Amino acid sequence: MKAEDIKTISVLGAGIMGHGIAQSFLMGGFSVYLYDVQEAILETARAHIRSNLELFQHSGFIASEEIESALQRLVTAVQLEQAVEKSDFIVEAAPENLALKQALFKEVESLCRPDTIIASNTSSLTLKEISVGVKKKDRLVITHWFNPPHIVPAVEVVKGEQTSEETMEIAYELLRRIRKEPVRIHREMPGFLVNRIQIAMAREVFDLYGKGVASAADIDRAVKGSIGFRLASIGPLLTADLGGLDLWLKVCENLLPQIQSSVEAPRALKNLVSQGRTGIKSGKGFYDYQTDFSKGALDEVVRKRDQEFLDRLKNLYWKRDEKG
Repeated sequence: MKAEDIKTISVLGAGIMGHGIAQSFLMGGFSVYLYDVQEAILETARAHIRSNLELFQHSGFIASEEIESALQRLVTAVQLEQAVEKSDFIVEAAPENLALKQALFKEVESLCRPDTIIASNTSSLTLKEISVGVKKKDRLVITHWFNPPHIVPAVEVVKGEQTSEETMEIAYELLRRIRKEPVRIHREMPGFLVNRIQIAMAREVFDLYGKGVASAADIDRAVKGSIGFRLASIGPLLTADLGGLDLWLKVCENLLPQIQSSVEAPRALKNLVSQGRTGIKSGKGFYDYQTDFSKGALDEVVRKRDQEFLDRLKNLYWKRDEKG
């Protein structure tokens, strides 16, 4: 099988990640089966997909008539067999529970075609763990998407110990067909690539906040206006090349002994969680959302974020594709 042979996609799990992944394939012209255990969850997912497609249309990514066309290619199902029996490529987006994923993969293998590729969106588990009970492991792969998956370009394509090169390449090319930026990860390790980089930065950020070096707002402002501003266009290794590797060597020698290197969770993070300050869902985190975000509820915050992300997506990725 080749990437161009894939016509029908199944997404298992209709939560935040699942419905966004389904939307990405719908926008790529595919027929999509979206599975979850309750009709109510699927109805909510369909409503979110519609509103997200309308936001894409409002931002000039798609024409208005493409919204209904995409939704007509979406089939929702509460029966797993219906969701996977005709599928060419399956993406599992279930909760990050090992026993659940193991049982799901085993059942899916018994219901789908022998040549169907089965991908997991796991962010912390390995295929070796998930595939216990699966007979044909060469067709398994990890495609790790980032929230919001219908907007963020990068998707990590992770090769398991028994993943075939053919499976790896089909997953990679399929993601390119829907205008994603797939990244080959040649071997599994905890956190893969992006989350390892992200948590290394987060450890230092949490530590600086805890030491009172700067406020949450100033830390965010500093990162957005410097590192974030540059990395969105040129990435960390090109940034180093442009600055001079001899300079980076000197900075590493000077600063690395001073950088937080604890293997325990940062104290500032522990303290906030112990106080019930778990972020926007609780009304307080690093920010007080009743004060600092008084003009918008969660949906409005997410809508504004997505609009800013879409503007960036258009300027950094879609315009580049249109130019060839």
